[in-house]
Amino acid sequence: MANEKLFTDFPPVTREAWMAVIQKDLKGADFEKKLVWETTEGFKIQPVYTKEDIADKQWLTSNLPGTFPFARSTRKLVQDWSIRQDFDSSSVAEANRLAKDAAKNGVTAIGFIIENKTSPQRGIPVHASKDLEALIEGLPLDQVTLHFIAEERSPEIFSWLPKGKVLVGGLGYDPFRILLKHGRSGKHSISALKEILESLASTWPHFRGLSVDSSSFRDAGSTISEELAFTLSAGAEYVQQLREAGMSVDTIASQMIFEFSIGPDYFLEIAKFRAARILWAEILKEFAPKEESSLHAFLSAHTCRYNYSAYDPNVNMLRATTEAMSAAIGGCEVINVSPYDSILKTSDSFSLRIARNIQLLMKHESHVDKVVDPAAGSYYLESLTDSITKKAWEIFCEIESAGGFLEAVKKGIVQKKISESRKKKEDNLAIRKEILLGTNQYPNGEDKISVSKLNVHGLSGTIESAAGEITCEVIPEFRAGAGIEEIRIKTESFAKKNGKTPTVLLLPMGDLKMKKARAIFSQNFLACAGYKVIDPGSYATPKEALQGLKETGADVVVFCSSDEEISGLVDSVFAILRKQNANLLGIVAGNPVEQIESLKAKGIELFIHVKSQHLETLKNIQKRLGIQ
Repeated sequence: MANEKLFTDFPPVTREAWMAVIQKDLKGADFEKKLVWETTEGFKIQPVYTKEDIADKQWLTSNLPGTFPFARSTRKLVQDWSIRQDFDSSSVAEANRLAKDAAKNGVTAIGFIIENKTSPQRGIPVHASKDLEALIEGLPLDQVTLHFIAEERSPEIFSWLPKGKVLVGGLGYDPFRILLKHGRSGKHSISALKEILESLASTWPHFRGLSVDSSSFRDAGSTISEELAFTLSAGAEYVQQLREAGMSVDTIASQMIFEFSIGPDYFLEIAKFRAARILWAEILKEFAPKEESSLHAFLSAHTCRYNYSAYDPNVNMLRATTEAMSAAIGGCEVINVSPYDSILKTSDSFSLRIARNIQLLMKHESHVDKVVDPAAGSYYLESLTDSITKKAWEIFCEIESAGGFLEAVKKGIVQKKISESRKKKEDNLAIRKEILLGTNQYPNGEDKISVSKLNVHGLSGTIESAAGEITCEVIPEFRAGAGIEEIRIKTESFAKKNGKTPTVLLLPMGDLKMKKARAIFSQNFLACAGYKVIDPGSYATPKEALQGLKETGADVVVFCSSDEEISGLVDSVFAILRKQNANLLGIVAGNPVEQIESLKAKGIELFIHVKSQHLETLKNIQKRLGIQ
C-alpha cells in the first residue's frame, strides 16, 4: 500500500513540460525578467518548482521528523507550541493580574519585562525578592512556563527565583545582546554565566538560563540569512567559551533557547526555522555531545518590531497572523505575538486578547499543532530551506574565519554587514519598492497620533562599566515605518500649533486616463505625510482651478495630466494661482524629462513619480512649508 500510485489518471508533469507552457504564455517576453526574482538573501526564486528541483537534496528530504538533521522537526509525532505573552507594567500587582488573566485564557508561557537601567522608561519595578514573589503569586506554574526579560539584571532575577517552586521556562540572559545594544559588556562574564547555568541545570533542569536572541540583528535590518548565521555563531561562541570554562556540552545545550524574530517574508521565514535546526545540529555535533537531544535547537519566535507600524495599527494584526503562522509551520516550540498597538503604548486588555487569539485560532480552528512539518513535500519550501541553509552557512563560515562571533563583533564585521543590508532596505522603502501598508502606501488620513504616544523601545540608558569589559560598535534598532511616521507626526504637530493641516489641491486636467492615474498616485504619495489631499475629480479651465484654490486655501497644488499637455497647463494655470497665493508650492505628477528645466523656470519646484525618493521628497516638501 505504501508504494501504491494514487491519481493514475494524472501523469507526472516534467519541468520541461511546465517551461514549454510558460514560454508559450510569455509570448516571447524574457523569462528571467518577467518571472524570476532575486531575494534580498542573494538567491533567485523560480516561478515553478518540481520534483526534479529537490532530486539532489536527499539529505534534506529523506529524513523523518525527530531524526537528524531535524529539518522536519525535533519532535516525532506532534508539533505543538507554547503560546507566550510578555507583560510590561508600571506596577507588580497589575503585571500579576494581567498574567493570571492570560493564563486563564489560553496563554501557556508568561513573560515578564523587568525594569532595568538600560531601558529605564519601561519594565515592571522588581527591586527585591518579595517583588518577584508577588509578581508570580497565584500563577499556575504547573500549567504555564515562566520567562524573564531583564537584560543586565538577569543575574539578580536568578538570585531571587523561589527555590521551593518547580519552574519551567527561561531566564532570558543574553550577555552578547547587552553588548550589541549598548556597546559594552559591563560586569557580565562567562564565569558568572557558567555559575548561573550550572545552578539552574541542577535545581530547575527545564528552566533554561541562556538566551541567544536574533533581535539584535533582524530588528537592525539584517537579512534572514545574516540573522540565522549571526545568531548561530553567537550560540557557537557561548558553547565554546562555556566548555573552555569547564561546563559539559550537554549541560550547555540543555540551557539554551534561540529567540528568533519573525519577519514578513512568509515562506522564507518557514524555511529559516527549518534551516536553523539543520545548522545548529551540524554545529553542535562538532562539539561531540553525549546525548542526541543536545543537537536539538529549542526555537522561540516573536513577531518582529521592524514590520510593525504606529499608524493604521490594525494592519499589524494581519502582519502578526502571517508571521505567527510561519513560525508554527516552521516548527517553533514557543511563539510570542506582540499586540498590534505595541508601537504606540503599553498594550491594554483588548490588544493583549487579540494577540493571543491569533494563536488560539491557529491551534483550535486550523489545528496547525496537530501536523508535524506541514511544509514537507513542498518542492518550493524544500528548495528555499536548501538555499537559506547554504547562504547562512556561507556567512557563518566567514564569521568563524574572522575568529568567531565575538571577534567579528569587536572588529565591526557583523555591524558592517547589517549596515549594508539596512541601507538596501532603506533604499527600497524610500522608493516604495518595499511596501508598508498604511504607512508608505494607502495611508489612513483619519488616523492621528502624538509623539508622546509612541512606545519607543530604542531609547536606553547606560550600563555600568567594569574592568576588562568588552566594547564594540552599537547596532541600532531599525523599524521600517519610522521615517514616514516621523514626518507625519511633525505634520500633525504643525497642524495643532497653527490650527490648520497643510492642504494639497490636486489639479486633474486634460487627458482623462492620465489625469485620473496621476491624481490617484499623488493622493497616495502625499497623504503619507499627513497632509489633507483634496481631489476635485477634474478641472476644465484655469478659472475652475482658481476657484478650487480659493475654496480650499491649499498650500500645495499638483498638476495631474499627460506629459504632452503639462507644459501648456502650467503656462495657463500656475501664474493665475500664484497671484492668489504667492507662496504656493507647485508640483508636477510625472517625470517629463525633457521639460523639467523649462517647468522649473515657470515655478514648478518638485516632480513626483514612481522613481521618486519618497521619504526625501516628503522631507523637502515639509522644509518648503516650514514644518520643523
